[in-house]
Amino acid sequence: MLVLASKSIARQGLLNQVGINHKVMPSDIDEDTYKNENIIDLVQDLANAKAKKVAEKLLKCDLNSFDLRQIESVLGCDSMFEVQGKFFGKPKNHEEAIERLIMISANTGILHTGHCLLYRKKTKDKVGGSVFSYSFKKVVSTKIHFSEMSLVDIKKYVSTREPLGCAGGFSLDGNGARFIESIEGCFSNVIGISLPWLNKVINQI
Repeated sequence: MLVLASKSIARQGLLNQVGINHKVMPSDIDEDTYKNENIIDLVQDLANAKAKKVAEKLLKCDLNSFDLRQIESVLGCDSMFEVQGKFFGKPKNHEEAIERLIMISANTGILHTGHCLLYRKKTKDKVGGSVFSYSFKKVVSTKIHFSEMSLVDIKKYVSTREPLGCAGGFSLDGNGARFIESIEGCFSNVIGISLPWLNKVINQI
């Protein structure tokens, strides 16, 4: 079984979509304490920290809702959006969401998602080892082309509150899809997890 180190509904939906049995345990790390001017390094650092924190929780706590013997892996992810040399996570409020959407209107940006899968080897029906000593790490980047958005469109979209829960302030699998003309790269990566990458890793394990 996999434990997702995130409370993201979008990421849970992706795992459900492809039938990956999982449980959810948010890492609750303070993301603001992580600083790095290189966005690739930053999203990978955050993904690593989330996975590591949840792995530590699993090994230290007696959790009735988790059967540790059945848990093989922990997946941590973090996404940020890059446009015009700047990069963003989720907007903090409506005003910030509006500013970001104005910036990306009729523009092109890149959504970077850092992935970290920690796992333990399994023999027969039991998970071996007391620590998650193996790992796969990868940053997957997807280029996104946006159509032009009027200020009225932007304000209506922000009023749905959807942008407040999304890296960059837009959602590919929600109302924000109307503003995305095309993408170059992994589709599911924009939603929160690169499913082709995860499938490849699971097959290797």
